[in-house]
Amino acid sequence: MKKLIILVGLLIIINSANATNIPKNLWKGIIGEAVSEGYKGMYAVACVYKNRLDKGMPLGCYAMNKKNLNSFVRQQGKRYEEIAKRIIWEIFIERKEDITEGATHYENVEKFGIPYWAKGMTKIKKIGCHTFYKKRRKNVRHF
Repeated sequence: MKKLIILVGLLIIINSANATNIPKNLWKGIIGEAVSEGYKGMYAVACVYKNRLDKGMPLGCYAMNKKNLNSFVRQQGKRYEEIAKRIIWEIFIERKEDITEGATHYENVEKFGIPYWAKGMTKIKKIGCHTFYKKRRKNVRHF
């Protein structure tokens, strides 16, 4: 019963896209982008989205624009829906650790190759099939 109450509260918060600036249905985008990577891969991708939003960048979740996303998400089952929603809660509400160390971009380099936009970016780490990047810091002189 306690799990059900927590899940209902979580659904209300996530689906309302309230003051925490959680994009509506972001959980579906996380499934679309990283369900094959399991919890850790989905968590890492969600960290990137939070980092992008915190910096005022566009979300950049291409899966959310797929015509068949809803069908794909249903095929993955309720288990992954619950996992994705829990990840959103942990990152956006509880503000748990960013395992990507501030990454604002990612790509499945093994499948799609190194993207054009990765030039001039710092490769942070690889989690599952995704490689995570962020902009290089400019040299700052201290006088």
